[in-house]
Amino acid sequence: MCHAQEVELSINAKSHCRLLVSHDDYSILSTLPVRSISIVTNLRHPVDRVFSAYEFTVEVAARFLRPTLRSKVDALKASKMASSTLMIWPWSIFVPWMRDDLYERGKHRISSAQEKTSPEGFSNYNASAFVMPFHEFIHQHLVTDNIHNGEAFQIAGLTSNSYTKGAEKIRRCIVHHPHLGAHVLNVAKMRLDKMIFVGLTEKHEDSAKAFAHIVAKQIHAREEPIISTTERSPSAVSELRNSASDNATGFAKQALTVDGLIRAYEKCSGRLRSIQAEHRIVSLKHSLPITFSEEARLGVPEQILEEIKKLSALDLDLFEYVQHRFKQQSSVYNSSQNNISQQHATRNLTTEINIIKGQNMMNEGLQRGFGYTKLVLISVLYLMAIGVVVSIGKFVLSARRPAR
Repeated sequence: MCHAQEVELSINAKSHCRLLVSHDDYSILSTLPVRSISIVTNLRHPVDRVFSAYEFTVEVAARFLRPTLRSKVDALKASKMASSTLMIWPWSIFVPWMRDDLYERGKHRISSAQEKTSPEGFSNYNASAFVMPFHEFIHQHLVTDNIHNGEAFQIAGLTSNSYTKGAEKIRRCIVHHPHLGAHVLNVAKMRLDKMIFVGLTEKHEDSAKAFAHIVAKQIHAREEPIISTTERSPSAVSELRNSASDNATGFAKQALTVDGLIRAYEKCSGRLRSIQAEHRIVSLKHSLPITFSEEARLGVPEQILEEIKKLSALDLDLFEYVQHRFKQQSSVYNSSQNNISQQHATRNLTTEINIIKGQNMMNEGLQRGFGYTKLVLISVLYLMAIGVVVSIGKFVLSARRPAR
């Protein structure tokens, strides 16, 4: 895996770099050998995506309200190897912006002697005394330029982080002439159709499982060392060990199968969710009297949700398109899984029949063998008896022979 690609693209940083995970948009392909690249992505419902952007921006910005973390920021910036959220687009834009807003609201509370605790009737998404309200956030220029329709622009390669010249002019043009967005949408759909897999964030686990099987089939077709059973290839372990980083060697040994990939994903995703939840609790607990959750989102007025849908019309259309594609992918995957299950059932039944046949043949063999054994024993006893008689006869003859 290529290191720290969220921060700065460096495809040649490692000679065996084969996996690139990046926040860049589609225009990054202009810097890469396109013919040898397979692309995978996940799409998210536009409303959930805007909620998540707001919550994450506030959470990370709130960390800088604590003096102990402010000094760490300078240390991270000074270190060229550090990968901080402040260095990753688009959070490199959003976090400082929200941090400054939090400082100003904090100063205002101090000057007006407002309480630090939440007042009666307090709303986590409309706490203007502490943080920019959600309904204000969705109309800010940074949000309309980077979050709304961000998925369509990202796949079209037209974000504010684009390698495409004139991307900003195109975005601005679409804001003033929304009907032109249809052209961007068509480009995004065509590019999605060329990707080997497109998942849904809302169905992350199902997406991961389906993706593991699709990748396994493609690699198997190329005779690569990933298989769909629990067997492992020593050569595959060796190759992956050489191409992976040192801290990924353990993963390489246990994830060279479809089942291994899925188990590794479940372990990793569970740990990541736990860490993210812990970070969010700590960040907000010591800085702001607010709590973000699925339950708290339900308190946001429907009118605001409808505004988000209008502002993210391209993303909403694209998401529905991907939902349809995901259903098709899932039906193919489920069908293949049913075939595999039937094959396993048939194989197991055949195995049971063969075992029964084997047992019957063994019993018959034992019976025949036992009869043959009795014959051999009788023959041996008979020969032994003859031998004894002959020996006795020799002894008798020797005893009767007169001495010379």
